[in-house]
Amino acid sequence: MNERAPLELTEDRVPVAGIETAIGELVELYGGEVTAERERARDFALPLRRGNASAGAVECTLTWAPDAAVSDVATATVRLVANRDLDAPKAQRVLFLLAGVIGAVLFTLWPFFPHEREFGTLGALGGIVAIAVYLLTLRKTSGGIAADFLQRLAKHQRGDRR
Repeated sequence: MNERAPLELTEDRVPVAGIETAIGELVELYGGEVTAERERARDFALPLRRGNASAGAVECTLTWAPDAAVSDVATATVRLVANRDLDAPKAQRVLFLLAGVIGAVLFTLWPFFPHEREFGTLGALGGIVAIAVYLLTLRKTSGGIAADFLQRLAKHQRGDRR
């Protein structure tokens, strides 16, 4: 029941010059290890938690093929297949947002109970939780470690250092 369907991601028009070296460097950065090297393909394992191999690992296969639409051989379509979906648990996100909503409601209602000191403290803490949840939801969500790996590889190859 914990096993999910494999995750497949693609990135188009990625420059292939030095891609083998970049893959090795990124795998090392993530604390993983390259398990197999083939022509235009690499198999590697990435830890589920970056730099912490004891949390388990996800097996990934990265392949690249020259773009068919572009006659230039210097760019390719990069395809990453992970053995499972790595996105954060949906129920955990919903419960976290629910805590933020409850915090916001408590913060809104506490002035209507002026003689209850506990409601004031609870309201202030609820407001802090609501603001924290809001700030955390501003962060762009990711598709997990595999999607992050592919995005970093594409940015590195394109020379985009943002």
